[in-house]
Amino acid sequence: MPIAVAVEPGLAIGCAWWGMVGGGFPDWFDLRSDLRRPLRLRHRGASHSVFAGILATASIFWLLATLNATDFTFGEVALTPSLDAVWLWSATFALGFASHLIGDSCTRAGIRPLLPFSAARFWVLPRGLRTRSDGFADRIG
Repeated sequence: MPIAVAVEPGLAIGCAWWGMVGGGFPDWFDLRSDLRRPLRLRHRGASHSVFAGILATASIFWLLATLNATDFTFGEVALTPSLDAVWLWSATFALGFASHLIGDSCTRAGIRPLLPFSAARFWVLPRGLRTRSDGFADRIG
């Protein structure tokens, strides 16, 4: 949202959408994706790592940049994103992804942001302030 408020409405809608997609991506990938079983993904595993965020953001950037380089239309409507949109939407996807990781790092389970290279757990809050992901703090947030 900090990016969306500073740009024109069309870009802002895309920023909000891509930010939400990025925010939900880690859980979608390891809980809902068809790749869950073949890749042996576990919840808050490799999909919740910094490296997964970089790879996913790079993929989104590549997809949007490819669309920018083509004359992509649907019927009579041009769907080619501008270069500004490519950068802004990729950035908001990355920020959404990062916000998901920060939120999960406030829970008792924490995250392992350096998977697959290190299994070290990470938390943003001290032990006494960490909550369950389905606990009281989740309901009031």
